Amino acid sequence: MNGVQSSLQWFMLTMAPLDSSSIQPVENNFELLCSLKCNNLIPVSKYRSPRTGLTVVIASVEGPVVKGYFTVATEAPDDDGLPHTLEHLIFLGSEQYPYKGVLDLLANRCLASGTNAWTDTDHTCYTMMTAGSEGFLTLMPIYVDHILYPLLNDSGFVTEVHHITGKGENAGVVYCEMQGRENSGESLSYIEMKRAMYPEPCGYRYEEGGVMKNLRESCSNIKVRNYHKKYYRPENLTLIIAGQVKPEDVFAALAPIESKIVSKGDRGPFEKPWQSPVPEFLASVDKEVPYPCDEEDNGMVFVGWRGPCAVTDLSGITACCLLLKYLCDTSASPLQQEFVENDDPCASNVSFSLAENKEAMIYMIFSNVPVEKLSTIKSKLDARLKKFVDGEEHIEMSRMRTVINRHRQETLSHLETNPHDAVAFMVIADMLYGTSKDDLHQRLNILEILDKLVVEEENYWINLLNKYLLKNNSATIRGRPSQAERQRLSDDEEKRIEKQRKDLGPEGLKKYEKELEDAIAHNELPPPEAMLRSVAIPDASSINFHPIERYSSDSPQQHSNLSLETAPVYTHLDHVHTNFVYMYLLMDTASLDHELRPYLSLLIEALMELPINENGKIITYEDAVAELERDTVSSSSAIGVSGGSRFICGSFSSTAFLSIQSEPAKFQKGIQWMNKLLYKTVLDADRIKTIATKLVNDVARLKRNGSKIVSALMKGIRFEKESNHYSSSLLRQQKFLTSLIEKLGDAEESKKIIANLEKVRQVITSPCNIVLHIAANLEELPSHVKPVGLVDILSELLPSDVKPVSKKLNVTPDWKLVSPNSPNPSCAVGMGCIESAFLIQSSPCIKSPLDEDLAPLLVYLQYLSQLEGPMWKQIRGQGLSYSYSVFPSTHEGLLYLVLYRATNVVAAYKEARSILEGHLKDASSFEETLLESARSSLIFEIIHQERSVGQLVGQSILWYFKGVDQYYNSKLVKQIASVTAEDMARVAPKYVPPLFKSESSRLSVVVHTSKAAEVASEFKELGVNIEVYPTLEESFLSLW
Repeated sequence: MNGVQSSLQWFMLTMAPLDSSSIQPVENNFELLCSLKCNNLIPVSKYRSPRTGLTVVIASVEGPVVKGYFTVATEAPDDDGLPHTLEHLIFLGSEQYPYKGVLDLLANRCLASGTNAWTDTDHTCYTMMTAGSEGFLTLMPIYVDHILYPLLNDSGFVTEVHHITGKGENAGVVYCEMQGRENSGESLSYIEMKRAMYPEPCGYRYEEGGVMKNLRESCSNIKVRNYHKKYYRPENLTLIIAGQVKPEDVFAALAPIESKIVSKGDRGPFEKPWQSPVPEFLASVDKEVPYPCDEEDNGMVFVGWRGPCAVTDLSGITACCLLLKYLCDTSASPLQQEFVENDDPCASNVSFSLAENKEAMIYMIFSNVPVEKLSTIKSKLDARLKKFVDGEEHIEMSRMRTVINRHRQETLSHLETNPHDAVAFMVIADMLYGTSKDDLHQRLNILEILDKLVVEEENYWINLLNKYLLKNNSATIRGRPSQAERQRLSDDEEKRIEKQRKDLGPEGLKKYEKELEDAIAHNELPPPEAMLRSVAIPDASSINFHPIERYSSDSPQQHSNLSLETAPVYTHLDHVHTNFVYMYLLMDTASLDHELRPYLSLLIEALMELPINENGKIITYEDAVAELERDTVSSSSAIGVSGGSRFICGSFSSTAFLSIQSEPAKFQKGIQWMNKLLYKTVLDADRIKTIATKLVNDVARLKRNGSKIVSALMKGIRFEKESNHYSSSLLRQQKFLTSLIEKLGDAEESKKIIANLEKVRQVITSPCNIVLHIAANLEELPSHVKPVGLVDILSELLPSDVKPVSKKLNVTPDWKLVSPNSPNPSCAVGMGCIESAFLIQSSPCIKSPLDEDLAPLLVYLQYLSQLEGPMWKQIRGQGLSYSYSVFPSTHEGLLYLVLYRATNVVAAYKEARSILEGHLKDASSFEETLLESARSSLIFEIIHQERSVGQLVGQSILWYFKGVDQYYNSKLVKQIASVTAEDMARVAPKYVPPLFKSESSRLSVVVHTSKAAEVASEFKELGVNIEVYPTLEESFLSLW
């Protein structure tokens, strides 16, 4: 959904306007400025219209989808949030299409799933993605009309930005969004750091999303209109298109917009944003910022410095990023060693980021810092960095070169796994800060910069560290968790609303209620049927998917270059068009004993951070981590096949995995690393204690995340004690690990713990419990590994004393782990650190992806929940919740209703229930145009799952677990295309009513502590009985 995006990860923003040399005229009045290649892989061409100044950049990304990034350079003058509020209002109609939501309704007909946008510090980007080019070319000029010629009427501002309800409360979609994040520890610390580093007047210091006080008091629609007039001009708009689309077709589609721009006449002089000098950062700042929190154990520290200039020194920015990677990126990095990986840690993690501003912002984040150590972080950091400058510690050039080479491979990997975004972010940065064709070339070819940096000697890196991280002024922001601040904010908000109600009085409240009702009525005027039907729905059958050939150990036909018949374990093999090798070791955990299951999360977390016993020689964990980094592009482990993270299991939660991505030439090393990590790692008690401490310290961060907590509550309600969902839950793990850390101090207890971890390892790494999944270009792979044969490489997976077993993996779908009679009730939990509410409700549903009811149910839910569909209008449109979703999860056999960042969670729930139940039996209640949009947008979402080679590899693994073939998505697309209103009316009554029946449904909700009892009471009036837990610690999540 539309939202604010912070300027993070420098490498996702690398690129530039061009010089006028070698300009070539092309058809439809666009001139070719240059044609380049992104890292010698993806052709990129840049065009500009001499008539209007409109710029078009086309990147020929392969695959079934085309994505557009329509980008405007924007600069915030204050904290009113004008860039962000305007972004939201763009979608409420245009001169040619003067109806709220018509853009998304038309997008849905173009094999897209609505549109989207983000607001960053220095630009606003509007996105669209379609399956195939036909729908893209149809929608693009309509979208550009909305961007350049929006309605910006007052009624839209009232509902979308801010209003006062009849109850005297503040609401609105933008207000709701910012309310959900403004007072988090991370947001407060980050904005304070920006303000310290960029003195007034400077656009980099402001909250481009808007702060709540300003949204209430000073932001206005007049300001928004003036802001649009200033920045939303064709010469400040770049249309970036990534996908298979012909330039001449793009120009033909833009011809009407070009003519309209010209017909508007002179626009007056254009003042390009970001031209003023950035004020100097004259003195270091050290400041403590309290943030609302339920617990006061661990805080955070942000440390920021000014970096190189994004306009003139891309090489310097790249070098700074690499230096920060060297210092922070792995458990063997110097700052991780100093602050995290020791017996007395000062943080659970040290991370970094870089905002590519005119004068870049480099910063480090120290997470989960014990409050008594908050004031020590900066001096400890300076002391460690000074050792490099003084020669007491050296930068290991072998590891620095490993960091650079791995960054090279990560860059190429990103072009394969997420090519559309990769190229677009390069071009966006170029649009903002580039000045020539050479700038664009440099940003598109970061590998050339890496080639130069990899030969730099130690002095270069020491000087860089000294210049930017030691001699430079810094901003140190200490985020301190505070129960008092939580209470103060709660009391102040209660008093403010009470005063607001009193000042307005009954008449004033009625006036605002009427104003809101009128605005909603005006906004919801439906577009004419003819306008919607003017856009034809493209034929999805012409969409070309990425090709894939799949083989298994028992396939009757094997690939000629690699037969799996002698593989040491059952193996899946995918032949795809990739420049890498993807390896996954999938481990069945179902047979773990109950008392051993709590150790699983710790073992999976520790696998890649332990010493290794290599034929009797112990390799330290630091050296092991460094070597793993050298030999791989990426490596990871988790519980669950897809979507898992720390303390959260992904789908098919009885399976754990270890994954490695490598260059083809290092395929053998990848398999060898799997052998080392699974079978040769040393379960050292001191190392286990350090890793367990790091995990415990990270719980504080997760406990402030309302979305993760409400999900954990639902998992706790639904799943059995024998499941990984139960044993991996964060509060249970916090208790378990805290106790384990204490026991590791006792020699006898320590032996028991290590023995139990070893037992877990023996179970999950037994050949009868593992399957290997490999994806590679099998035509090219043999040439990369010669003279070693591919079959010989696979034989290195298991230790020599372990007997091979070729057995299919025991797949346990999550629905088998759902408790039929859960002892845990529906519940509401109070969290003092959140202001918005989060809700999940679930009920039994379809269990098989091949169920004939699935396609009609998906279309029914899509009909109601699609952008500008009934739920969008009544829930987001009224500002009741920033986001919502309703979907079946076949691997769990559950139907979910989710509300995310709700300002009025009960009202949002009422609307959702009313809508979901309101269309159950009457097929005539479905509007044909909305049904067409639902089918079309859903088809896009299915195709989108295979948008890149990297995504295809992930899908292939899921297909094995689901028991379907590689044609599953294309067959589902055909089924969706044929769903009728009668099908929906037949299927929906089977699955939707149980969602709202107490005997079958379960509900979890997290709200601010002060509202928990009130929310529970309001739900009781709706017939939903929920138990109230004033704090998270008092809930069932903390019970074993």
